[in-house]
Amino acid sequence: MTTEDGGGDEELMSEGAELLLDAVGQLSAADVDRVLKGLPAPVATELVRELLGNKLDPRRLKHVGSLVLGPLQKRPAPRLIPVVERLSTGIFETFHAELGDRFDNPSLADLREVLEAVLAHHPVAAVRCALGNVVAEGLLAAEAARDLLLSDPRLRLPQWPEPAGS
Repeated sequence: MTTEDGGGDEELMSEGAELLLDAVGQLSAADVDRVLKGLPAPVATELVRELLGNKLDPRRLKHVGSLVLGPLQKRPAPRLIPVVERLSTGIFETFHAELGDRFDNPSLADLREVLEAVLAHHPVAAVRCALGNVVAEGLLAAEAARDLLLSDPRLRLPQWPEPAGS
């Protein structure tokens, strides 16, 4: 799920920003706690510092997700994208492990094929955020990620449009 050479489709990226904001709005404190605990300590600590201004080790605190959720959900999409990208590190690692060589530019079928394995390790709401981030950043997999978000009943939010061709 690497970056396109010429930048992403502006319309798709704009749609991705909306999907990302909606997805982050659906995160729970428990989802954030679970994701933070799955990150390498330096990444988790940096995220907490960026969101709270404190250099706290989230692995040593209980319920840090409830502390960072508000600041995370209040960020506009441009400032949210790099934070969600780092928050999604473990999710992207699982996608990479499952997709192998197809990771850089997976098709919708590829993503559907590995989704069950990814959801077995990560909260649905966090996977939704990671995929929304892929679309918002205009990565090579942006179109496939958007289509998966809009078509999979576990990922699709009620306020999102029906997928094209459904």
